[in-house]
Amino acid sequence: MRRPRVSKSATLRERLDYYSAPFVSGQCREWLGAKSTKGYGRLMWKGRARFAHRLAYTEYIGPIPDGLHVLHSCDNPSCVNDEHFFLGTNADNVADKVTKGRAAKPEIRGERHRCAKLTEAQVLAIRADARTQAVIAAEYGVTRENISQIKLLKGWAWL
Repeated sequence: MRRPRVSKSATLRERLDYYSAPFVSGQCREWLGAKSTKGYGRLMWKGRARFAHRLAYTEYIGPIPDGLHVLHSCDNPSCVNDEHFFLGTNADNVADKVTKGRAAKPEIRGERHRCAKLTEAQVLAIRADARTQAVIAAEYGVTRENISQIKLLKGWAWL
């Protein structure tokens, strides 16, 4: 049996409760609704899609000052348990990620990465190639956007 849909006139707290697993102190409260590609809960609120953890922070703790992020102590992007939230700058977020070992490791970039389709030699050759990006992309079996990123020194920037 399907449960009834949440009312369009529901408060933010009612909507958060509807799309979340039951609250258990100390445990992650999983978001059961729509999620972003990175696993963060998404909720339509006041005509816009918003991150559920930011809405939960605002509802249960208070306003989020400009320029700050809502970070998760549990490292679970779909968690909306306000006990797991803390505020931080972008630098704090990056430092937290590095400290907890979730940052990309520089020794596993480039051709050593398991998804790499190009070698460092090919990237250098692509940068020197004067043909159109579409032609180069077809030759190497990658997208034109990949070639663009390489030529703009955004992809493989360390070379």
